[in-house]
Amino acid sequence: MKEIKLSNGKIVKMRSPKVRDLKMVNHIEDEIEKEENLIANLTGLSVDELDEMDLADYKKLQDALMGFLS
Repeated sequence: MKEIKLSNGKIVKMRSPKVRDLKMVNHIEDEIEKEENLIANLTGLSVDELDEMDLADYKKLQDALMGFLS
């Protein structure tokens, strides 16, 4: 579990992905949409919440996800 602090002070917890999480998004062809849905699933945030997020905060979530996948 990783904790990511956003610019508004909110702490978002991201759990480690499981194989089932990757299977869930495997059918999505658009890479951005695939990543966004995976991040939403791992954090409990909605895709709409991610869409409204500042890019700098989204980048923090991307980095956390890449840390799990590397």
